[in-house]
Amino acid sequence: MLLMGVGSAWAVGTCTVSNVTSTQIAAESNRIPDAETVIVTLTCTADSATGSYPSTTIPLTGYYPASYLNTYNLTGFFLYQVGQTPGSTAPTANYTVTIKDTKGFALDLGLLTSNGSASAAQMTSIANATTNYPVVRSGLTVAITGNSVNSAQITLDLIFRAAHL
Repeated sequence: MLLMGVGSAWAVGTCTVSNVTSTQIAAESNRIPDAETVIVTLTCTADSATGSYPSTTIPLTGYYPASYLNTYNLTGFFLYQVGQTPGSTAPTANYTVTIKDTKGFALDLGLLTSNGSASAAQMTSIANATTNYPVVRSGLTVAITGNSVNSAQITLDLIFRAAHL
């Protein structure tokens, strides 16, 4: 009986932060010239039985990996672009990605709704018609919906830029 519960737990999809490229402390790294960009990469694999992805929280501040070299603080940054790359097990075409803050405001402006490609990498700029960008004020929740392919893989690159008024 106990083993049946463990088997079910293994079937759950995953979506984890696999990389953070931060130039918040550019003085410690000469590899990245732009001190006003943070890239958070999520590597996601759908559930092996249902094709669903878990929602993932990206804290407002943190670091990756287990060192302070890539320390980030997204306060006041804005979501600039989102890269979506399907994996070797491709997701359902036209999947949706939503990125919301803790108050439920969609930082993706609905621009990632039903447009995920099953076969090609794509980059979406996040801006409305008047080029207003939503500013990060809290931790974020990333959700991928509309996929029905078991164990499908998607890599998301969330690109944040410093806001200047």
